[in-house]
Amino acid sequence: MNAIEVKNLNFSYDGKPVIRDISFTLKEGEFAGVIGPNGAGKSTLLRLLSRILDIQQGEIIVQGQKIRELDRRSLARAIGFVPQETHFTLDFTVADIVLMGRYPYLRPFQAESVGDREIMEQALAEAEVAEFKNRPVNSLSSGERQRVVIARALCQQPKILLLDEPTSHLDLRHQTGIMNLLKKLNGQGISIVIVNHDLNLAALYCRRLILLDRGTIRSDGTPTELIDEKLLKEVYQSEVRVIRHPDHDLPQVLLK
Repeated sequence: MNAIEVKNLNFSYDGKPVIRDISFTLKEGEFAGVIGPNGAGKSTLLRLLSRILDIQQGEIIVQGQKIRELDRRSLARAIGFVPQETHFTLDFTVADIVLMGRYPYLRPFQAESVGDREIMEQALAEAEVAEFKNRPVNSLSSGERQRVVIARALCQQPKILLLDEPTSHLDLRHQTGIMNLLKKLNGQGISIVIVNHDLNLAALYCRRLILLDRGTIRSDGTPTELIDEKLLKEVYQSEVRVIRHPDHDLPQVLLK
């Protein structure tokens, strides 16, 4: 069974097309990166895949079921979504925020079980935020809050993870920490789609890249196939040089 199928997807904001007739399939267990310049439609695509935005035209199928036919709890068990930025109006503790990931498994007004709390503790540890467990979430830095949101998504125990720029506010250690965590989760069978402006991180960790350009899929393939000087120059309107990573034999991009 495929994790996600996208068929002839179109989406517009106020009549302006942002996603233009996109079709692709994400196989179970794939680790795919969505790349492209600002305004290419990357974040909009993720919001459609997570049903934050409703489909206007086309179809999205999640694990064999049409996404608009799934109730919210079923969808939350299938897909965990990590947005680029999250703002918390109420100053819950980190533990409270992460426990919210258990919502799809609880009946209304049902208290969390010992098992739910064990899953929460594991998610805190995996995202390296266990030390902040009892801290108010708004007392943390933006990078720390981002890892809390990732922990909340892990607490859902989803089959598919969608992440929009999850490393954008993180330092080098935590960037590689999050990407290594995603690689580990992918090895455990979780299908992953990540939007990443960092082409070098994307090339190192994603086995497949989807390049968006003005709302369409310009290219789709392995990092070696897709990270090409001529193609990147055309799409990004920048002079670049592509070299091979000395340790991993994967393409890396340098600005000229």
